Amino acid sequence: MNFKQLEYFAAVADEGSISGAARELHVAQPPVSRQLALLEDELGVTLFLRTNKGVELTEAGQCLYRHSRQMFQSLRTMADSVRDVDAGVRGQLKLGVIYSDIQIATSLMREYHKKYPQVELYVRMGSPGDLLDDLSRGELHLLFLRSQSERSRGLRERVLGEDPLELVMCESTDPAPGQESVPIQALRDAPMCLLRSDDLWGYSRDLIDECRRAGFTPNVACHCYDTPMEMQMVQAGFGVGFLPRSIVEAHPGSPVYTKPVLEFAAKSYPILVWEDNPYQSGRVRRFLELAVERT
Repeated sequence: MNFKQLEYFAAVADEGSISGAARELHVAQPPVSRQLALLEDELGVTLFLRTNKGVELTEAGQCLYRHSRQMFQSLRTMADSVRDVDAGVRGQLKLGVIYSDIQIATSLMREYHKKYPQVELYVRMGSPGDLLDDLSRGELHLLFLRSQSERSRGLRERVLGEDPLELVMCESTDPAPGQESVPIQALRDAPMCLLRSDDLWGYSRDLIDECRRAGFTPNVACHCYDTPMEMQMVQAGFGVGFLPRSIVEAHPGSPVYTKPVLEFAAKSYPILVWEDNPYQSGRVRRFLELAVERT
């Protein structure tokens, strides 16, 4: 098994056909087919199932594909590290951010860009699951997540601080006008806009449990699929939300504001997540060093 065989194999897996891989690699089809046959013979397994539409990976092929992608990423990272040493910090840093981490992420990115202006920042916002998949495929270097999200083994993380969970409201839905905090009983009849019950963070569950301990079940006017939708529903006046305070702080001038729940000090923790890889590029290492300095 050699690098060319793995390169051809991965190209066929990505394109779903030998002809497509040949076009992508700028080679003729026979060399690609020959290298695949040699690879299957050496391993003693079938890597692809031939179909009318092209090829599909077998279970063994899927296993090899995952390992080959990790190997290619390690090679790219090692090459980047060598270039960083020779030419200084430059290139592209790829970051994944969830909506609730926008403020802390942009703050770190602004400081990083000021120190390393030659590094181009690529930023993608998405759900935790999608961002983790991109990280495992080597398409992202670092993720901004929250501490309760599910993660795979082989990852490292650093807590970037703590973020109070507070009620999110506008003037028309404020359950305690003129007060700095909201007594739990003031929520008895207040319409609520909360994240769906299976959200990763458990914000809604924590608030609902607290209301039940106070002797009532909150009036949930709508369950929102994600945080941006909850913010939109709150701003539209559908009800009161419950989210990390920094989300609202990231939208100055918005009619939405927050208040803590009296005697309910719930918190969330933004974290930075990356792969446990000894060959991290200089760009990634310097971003991590900056994060450590800030926390």
